[in-house]
Amino acid sequence: MLLSRVLIAALLALTVTDERTPVPGFFDLPVTGGTATFAVLGLHPEERGSAMSLLARSMFSRGGSGADRAAAARQFIASLTPPGAEAPDSESQPITIAVPLTADHWRDLVGPKAPRDLFTAVISDRSVLLVCAGALITDPSIRSLLERDRGLLRSIARTTPAAFWVAARSLRLDQDRFRVPGGTAAEPIWEALAGERLGRTTDFLRALLAKDGGRLAWFYDSLAAMSPDRLALVWGRGSIGTQIDQTRLLYEAFRSADTNWRLEDHPFLRGVTDPWVVSTQLHLDAERVAPPSAQWFLEALFDRTEFTRKTASDLKREPAGPASLPWLVREITSVAAKERRDRFEMVRFAQAVFANIAAEDHDEALLALSGYRRYRALLLSMDRMGVIAPGVYSRAVEAARRIDERSGRDRKHAVIAFQAAIAILEKARTAGGIELGAAERMILGLANATAADDRPTRAIVNWMTTDMAAGLPALIQPDQWTARTAYESHFLQTLAGAPPKSPPALKWEGLDYRVDYFSAEHARIKRIREQLTSPGLDAAIAAGDEAKIADALIVLIYTAALGDPEGPALLGGDVPMRHNLGIEGAAGVRRDFLAWSLPREQVGDGSPWHIEGSLLGLDIALARLSLRRLADNEMPIAPTINLNDLLTLARTARTLNPESLTDADRDALVAAIARGRQRVAAAGANLSDLRALADEAGLSHAIRQTLPWTLTRTPELAPSLFGLRDLLWLGKPDVPQARLDRWGLYHEGLAGRLATAMPPPTPWESFGGRSDGGFIAMQLPDLTLRLAEETARLRLPAPLVPALLTYALQDFWHDVDSRFPDDWPAMARQALALSPSRVEDYVAALAGDGPLRPR
Repeated sequence: MLLSRVLIAALLALTVTDERTPVPGFFDLPVTGGTATFAVLGLHPEERGSAMSLLARSMFSRGGSGADRAAAARQFIASLTPPGAEAPDSESQPITIAVPLTADHWRDLVGPKAPRDLFTAVISDRSVLLVCAGALITDPSIRSLLERDRGLLRSIARTTPAAFWVAARSLRLDQDRFRVPGGTAAEPIWEALAGERLGRTTDFLRALLAKDGGRLAWFYDSLAAMSPDRLALVWGRGSIGTQIDQTRLLYEAFRSADTNWRLEDHPFLRGVTDPWVVSTQLHLDAERVAPPSAQWFLEALFDRTEFTRKTASDLKREPAGPASLPWLVREITSVAAKERRDRFEMVRFAQAVFANIAAEDHDEALLALSGYRRYRALLLSMDRMGVIAPGVYSRAVEAARRIDERSGRDRKHAVIAFQAAIAILEKARTAGGIELGAAERMILGLANATAADDRPTRAIVNWMTTDMAAGLPALIQPDQWTARTAYESHFLQTLAGAPPKSPPALKWEGLDYRVDYFSAEHARIKRIREQLTSPGLDAAIAAGDEAKIADALIVLIYTAALGDPEGPALLGGDVPMRHNLGIEGAAGVRRDFLAWSLPREQVGDGSPWHIEGSLLGLDIALARLSLRRLADNEMPIAPTINLNDLLTLARTARTLNPESLTDADRDALVAAIARGRQRVAAAGANLSDLRALADEAGLSHAIRQTLPWTLTRTPELAPSLFGLRDLLWLGKPDVPQARLDRWGLYHEGLAGRLATAMPPPTPWESFGGRSDGGFIAMQLPDLTLRLAEETARLRLPAPLVPALLTYALQDFWHDVDSRFPDDWPAMARQALALSPSRVEDYVAALAGDGPLRPR
């Protein structure tokens, strides 16, 4: 309630008493109930121009159609404005929002049976609201067409409102002829796809929207947003007939994907590996799909064959040429959902890791990638270490296969031992405790150990306690588990990271500190280990008891991954023993694929909360438990942010590597943000300058199209249209992409890797509707950038940002007021609202039990 009143007060201060200045293509629609209704709907002052677009998502983002939703919307507005009352709050004042065309157009559409109040009528009619939102984001030339041709407007609202909304931002006319993606040269392609001549403007538009239930409209919009080099790969080379065939091949992927999805019923819903994601996220290299892209190579991987060295060498290398983008997209998307995601992520992983392999390494790469589906966690963990040698990947996959040839407990114990060894090496490598060459040699040594003994668990443990232990940083801090052999203490120390060689120093509140993640992690790990029941690794090894060794290793890996020592997960001390590898149990319960799949939390299946899957990547699976909350006097508000978006952000905090974050790069990012702000401030209320900046930053089309209205009504709010990500790109950061990615978001779903990436300028709506993938959060580096700003202001070392993020994210999760599942504007606004004083509180907390250690 307090927040609503503050927002109402802000709206009152910004309400313009004279808004009669006409803006071509738009009119001012009064909001029923005034500023009180505006606030209750969750809208903010800077959203007056884009309100209709946001309301379409807010009111109807769950899909569905017809009378029930319209009635619910009318009842909602009625509850805000009882009959006879002008406003539901005595402090409410009139306020208007931008609506395209004219009021008469929408009164004509809603019909005589609709509520007399036009605002209520429009937002309670799903079809009308979708068309209104579409007309808001489309080009002025299309608004002019709809204004002239009311019959066309009625037809769209009656038959294809969702398809129009999907394509609207990409529709534009040039002298009453559609300007299609690809320009004049591509006109025959679009005429062939739509089955209608471009010269027949309204007929072409109707055909475009109606074809295949709106999927051609979706395809049109997707291609319109592609870069010229990507579009060139869609058309291909050759005659226009060949180009049409190539384009049809790609369109087939859009036309046939997810056959149960009907665009008109669920316009805001998409698949996490739908054709748009695949066609836009695959990497390009000059004029081809980025390697490895030989068609024979990809066909072999898609056949699901688990190659041996002999079968790989005997494979025919045909077709020898590179795969075309349309062919590759179709091959990825034309299969069932699980296999579709496997293929997409496998190709993205291959493009990132094996992009520069030599011809003689293709067999090794095939061996490795043919294990991607089954041994994904192993491959991704090795990539996290920075391994690039195909032979190291292939040898590790072969070792995992040898282990899987065992059965029952022998297999389970060997899997645990192998995965624990890789997990320890991974931490040693990412923390800088060992060099890449040493890590690769140790992985090869581990692989050799699995073949050297008919009891792989014994061989792996023997290798861990000899070769691996000798290659890790020496034990420097004995603890209560330091027996004569000190295996557990040594491995616990390795899981805490590497002691800093020259830790950054700082003064905070009059005291001297050093940034020492190792000491903080080691202390945290020891506190967790004290609470877990374990047979003790040293004792289990001395007894030669493989079952106890396996239990001790599971506890070891969980100790590093469980997050807060005071957290709820540790209330039950048997959490590690609940881990489900899917190996044991009755035939109907065993799931062999689980043992090497990425671990995930499981709850609600009748058993206690637990993790199932591999031990590799366990820290990412449990990332949510690493978030910390400052002690406050008030209970936090129930979160509204999508859980998968939260997981993306929490995994970002776990994946950001303090060792790779430098003050120089942080300062360059902060300087870029400042330059972006200066460019926006210099533009002032100049429409052409602001429009150019909005295009460059990839702002929402609703904001871009309504800029003339916004600048006429509330020019002082123009700077608030840009988030921190937008300002960063407007400031053109002078940081190489690889180092920029170190400050980005966890990108597993889009990149196929356990790594971060900085999202490029893109309208956030393009990634909407895919809540299962947490894609919206992947477009939101704003909270990290805000912490970068504050650490620069406070002159704190940049490596503190990941630790600060664990506190900031817990607040952020509860404070974001999401109005719909993909509410990027609300998240960006909340990140910007992080106050300096709150950041200073986070810093103080780090001096308690965090990486700020007294000097």
